[in-house]
Amino acid sequence: MINFKLKKIEDVRPSGSGENARMSWFWLTDADLWLSFKGTNIYEYTKEALEYFGDKPSPYNNYPLVRFIEDFTHIFIEINESIPEELYKLTKDLSAFKKDAEKWLDIYETDENEYSDFYFEEYDNLISWTYKRTFDSGHLIGGPHLSFYRNDNKIRIVWDVNHKLDNGVDLWTAKDGFIELDFIDFIEMVKDFGIRFFKEMDKQIELAVQKDWKTVQIDKKRLLEEHKEREEEFKNQLSLLKQEMNNKTDWSLVTDLYSRMKNEIKTKA
Repeated sequence: MINFKLKKIEDVRPSGSGENARMSWFWLTDADLWLSFKGTNIYEYTKEALEYFGDKPSPYNNYPLVRFIEDFTHIFIEINESIPEELYKLTKDLSAFKKDAEKWLDIYETDENEYSDFYFEEYDNLISWTYKRTFDSGHLIGGPHLSFYRNDNKIRIVWDVNHKLDNGVDLWTAKDGFIELDFIDFIEMVKDFGIRFFKEMDKQIELAVQKDWKTVQIDKKRLLEEHKEREEEFKNQLSLLKQEMNNKTDWSLVTDLYSRMKNEIKTKA
């Protein structure tokens, strides 16, 4: 479940300051965000981390929600493509697969300062399916990495969240893990989030249009236009998950490289 809570209109802060202060649709999406799977809350800070930072108003990720939406929907076209069962099994423990891939790379790499042909033609072709279905939270310290791997009618959501602050405490309450869903339920989850988000933003935009922003610059006409554009864009991105499954990846190449990697690591060991 994708959970969020928009800031009250009076608490939303514009970008810039003084005569350069501006309010936009982006900043009006400022919200708490947390994802709940199997009793695990992703984007939830530990008590120790909150004490470390000292000034966080919320135990959750607090930032314009549109940033999450853009990062998430950007990989929908990749999520739609099913990966082979052999590779799908690896998503239960991707760290082991990536460590093996690094070992394989080490066998062929001789110059630490230059990427070889092997890096681009073999190594990258082997692992690219993993990072194409992953997004991070680059605006956050130790931001979680979220990955989405579809195999026909099911999908595995994987989170990599282990991060310690410089004082040694865990940043997030969650631990690395994954959950498997029916793909149709995943689509409904995303659709439900979109409905709830834009319903709340309808109210937010209405309040923003009514409000006297004093010296803060705001183009209310453009605000209304962008709100419609953003909702339409989300619907278009959602449709990518519903369309016929695309198969643009040469999976035979990937699985052949995987078999070759296993054999060569075993031989060189």
